[in-house]
Amino acid sequence: MERDMLEITAFEHPRDYSEHFKARYGPTIAAQANAHRSERKAEFDEALNHFCDEWNRGTPDQARFEKEYLLAVGTRA
Repeated sequence: MERDMLEITAFEHPRDYSEHFKARYGPTIAAQANAHRSERKAEFDEALNHFCDEWNRGTPDQARFEKEYLLAVGTRA
């Protein structure tokens, strides 16, 4: 087992990361559609933007996010 950190620096602004999730990440796309159907799209957008602002470890003009992951390697016996 090995724990490591992935740094995401592909986005200029924190909210660009939010837009990426809304356009390309299936669970976020589904949640966004559900929020739109229930007339809560503005609330959803605000919450996702707040999340990205809060978890940005860079600056407002050069976003950086960290994702910790665990790598498990097994050997077939």
